[in-house]
Amino acid sequence: MTVSDTHQQLYQVGARPLERSVDEVKQLAEAVWYHGYRPTRVELERLRDLMPRDGFQRTLCVLELLSQYPVCRRDTARHLQELTRQFHRQLLGHDDTPTQGRYSPSKRWGLSDATAPLRQALLPLQTRTYADATGHQHGLSGL
Repeated sequence: MTVSDTHQQLYQVGARPLERSVDEVKQLAEAVWYHGYRPTRVELERLRDLMPRDGFQRTLCVLELLSQYPVCRRDTARHLQELTRQFHRQLLGHDDTPTQGRYSPSKRWGLSDATAPLRQALLPLQTRTYADATGHQHGLSGL
């Protein structure tokens, strides 16, 4: 996957309400969880310049959400969480990092989008059976 492909993919994730971007989010999840894609700060800064604020916040919301699944490699999860915390402070003036457990990422990002359809669509992609079948390292591999 080239930078331009992933840049476009990030844009597509945030371009529409989350419940209507399920396929795009699944593709991004595959890239992040199984193909080692880790967006850079520079890449996200460029994306920020191209997107409306709410679209950019949707993209960050999804990246934060993807970082919370156990199938996400720990180093990738930490990277995504640090990036999203930095942008959260910039965009919303604070970083109310949630405590462990369940919370609504869309509300944290000031969005009214529902994340339930995304979570449901991501379930099959984050099982150990599916993850092992990809042939790539992942968060459930113990590495």
